[in-house]
Amino acid sequence: MHSGVNNLYEFGDFQLNARNGTLWRNSDVVPLSPKSAELLQLLIERRGQIVTKQEIFDRVWSDTFVEDGVLTQNIYTLRGKLGLDEEGRQFIETVPRRGYRFAGTLKNIRSDSLAASAAVDADDDNELSADILEDIRTVPSLPGTPAAVDASRLRASGRRSHLRSLLFAGFGLLLIAMAGFGVYRYALKGADEAGSKIAPIEQLRFQKVTDSGDVVFPTLSPDGKLLAYVRLDEEQASVWAKQIGDGNPFQILPPSRKGYRSLAFSPDGLYLFYREESDVGAIYQAPAFGGPPKKIVDNAWSDFSVSPDGKQFAFVRRDAELTSYLLILSNTDGSGERQLATRSAPWDYRGGAPGWSPDGSKLIIASGQQQQFFPKLLMIDVPTGEETEMKIPRWRAIFRVLWMPDGKRLIITAREAREPYSQIWMVSLPDGEVRRWTNDLESYFWLSLSADGQLLVTRQQRIISHLWLLPEGDLKKAKQLTFGERNLDSYVGLAWTPGGKIVFSSFTNNVTDLYSMNSDGSSRVQLITNAGQDNTDPTIASDGSSIIFTSNRTGASQIWRMDIDGRNQRQLTFDENNKERSIAGALSPDGREVFFIKIGAGPSAIWKMPIEGGEAVQVSRLSDATAESFVTLSPDGKWLAYRHVSSRVEPKGDERTMQIGIIPSDGNGEPKLFDLPLRRPMIQWAGDSAAFYYSSGSFNSSALWRQPINGGQPERVLDLPDRVFNFAWSHDEKNLAVARGRQLGDAILISGLP
Repeated sequence: MHSGVNNLYEFGDFQLNARNGTLWRNSDVVPLSPKSAELLQLLIERRGQIVTKQEIFDRVWSDTFVEDGVLTQNIYTLRGKLGLDEEGRQFIETVPRRGYRFAGTLKNIRSDSLAASAAVDADDDNELSADILEDIRTVPSLPGTPAAVDASRLRASGRRSHLRSLLFAGFGLLLIAMAGFGVYRYALKGADEAGSKIAPIEQLRFQKVTDSGDVVFPTLSPDGKLLAYVRLDEEQASVWAKQIGDGNPFQILPPSRKGYRSLAFSPDGLYLFYREESDVGAIYQAPAFGGPPKKIVDNAWSDFSVSPDGKQFAFVRRDAELTSYLLILSNTDGSGERQLATRSAPWDYRGGAPGWSPDGSKLIIASGQQQQFFPKLLMIDVPTGEETEMKIPRWRAIFRVLWMPDGKRLIITAREAREPYSQIWMVSLPDGEVRRWTNDLESYFWLSLSADGQLLVTRQQRIISHLWLLPEGDLKKAKQLTFGERNLDSYVGLAWTPGGKIVFSSFTNNVTDLYSMNSDGSSRVQLITNAGQDNTDPTIASDGSSIIFTSNRTGASQIWRMDIDGRNQRQLTFDENNKERSIAGALSPDGREVFFIKIGAGPSAIWKMPIEGGEAVQVSRLSDATAESFVTLSPDGKWLAYRHVSSRVEPKGDERTMQIGIIPSDGNGEPKLFDLPLRRPMIQWAGDSAAFYYSSGSFNSSALWRQPINGGQPERVLDLPDRVFNFAWSHDEKNLAVARGRQLGDAILISGLP
């Protein structure tokens, strides 16, 4: 490090020891490379000031020549290590075209008298202790181990007896760390920012029980002896099972383009219930060890759970007007259906299937406002439908909730407000005490528990999305534009400017912001910084002067506008009653009007308003359907395309489809409907307004199609060997930008549950 005085910089939960480059978070060492540590120190020393790229290069890389990408990667790494401050902002701000600025608040700046006064002897003991500490610094201590010792404090002592004791402590730390490394890989130690406790890490045992990377919905039989799961290949899905500890899987259900999801065993373990991707309203039953399936429920429409006695399903359905969410109970033969509870717009049910209490008298399910995060957790009495709100942390999202057999604890997959990945938690009832079971760089969503509560299986998931350029739409000429191991580039935003620049979304440090760059990947500029957690869905004005986008910086998703360089950001839509959200803005060709999807008090619909502000008016008035997810205007301004969601969707064949609706831009006239095998709801208009492009794909491969709006057959344009998460043609349709990658997942078995 550069400093001659051992300043200790304290900010948030962090402390940076400038003498040896050690960064601490509470009692944990945060591993940093020497250059990243020196870069952080420079920014802290100049806190509140803009530090130019040249100043950084002169200070941190004075002895060598490096490209801008090296600096960008180090900034990216630091942001990943630091996360967000208490107000949800990044510690390091990007000032477009100028440099970077440290925006955190320093709690204290002090000199370490031990380090300042120490004169370390250049003998073998001191050299060895320094080497050991460098190794220890890269392995955070496990629960129950002594607190790590700052390297500077070791060097401060010249007494050999002191060094020997520290050497023994160092070796002890290494041995404990090595013994616990397998557990640590899946469940790092440390209390989280919400103040929750870690479950006893020495008690939990984590075992990866599949290794193919294509596993979804891993589910345990009630006795914990059998694991069932879905495997995804390029074009089909199949259901497999294996004995826990046996390692010899066998197929239960054959490969099918229809897909399988939402697996659940009957309480006696003899049957496996599931849904199909292509017939999402139905629940099927098949023998657990193989045999022909049969349909037993026709109108479920969501993930479901089976009551402890095996007699009832619980699931969520939307009503015929698509304005309410209904919590439904039915017998497992499909009879005896009844509505237990309702959430009316703008409220919904979420978090997957409802969780049954061990005695079957209660259900637990998450609920929140549509297009908003931070849901509530509700306990619903099955006989009466009475709701009770549970005490939980302020989680950004809840994905699945299971009840432990003692009825006193819940296991939940949820994502914290300031963290990028969903983790596994245990919540005690009724006090709401939280213990964290995982804390790593993968996400967990699905959960399945054995009947005795001794085994839990989860899916560990990872999505990688990078942005590629395909000149002339030719895969052989493809060039990768963005890089990184955990990127979600362009997943929720991708557009071209008339001048040939690409505007795209990128998820970094739990924040989604918008960026622009040249079509060759150079001159990357962050357009939005420190403005909420989600800035998505950019649309570029035809003259290239401005960008319309969706942002939740005010607490709810609304439409915003900014100049093409990110300046002059201004909110266009508002919600004074905290009931309505506006998403997915689209501009008219003349740039005078903005169209968008409004969600809230009434059915989801297309609205429009003047770009300079003014009263919004409803455009779409559909019968027995809503306009959802996105809206886009044809280049000639005559047509609006959107996702058409009918109150009753019938299965159309062997593939799951979505309906794309097209209506005149004034809203008058019946929609043209297209049933298409889309993986995600997104299309792009062709330049002649006579067709639109869409992406399809069963599981791990994709194709790009061109669909004429006159109702003709689609034309296959391009095949890709991986998943397409987003795409956009340049204005002249000569260059194709594609967000493509993989979704990886395997089953993790957790034993030794408390």
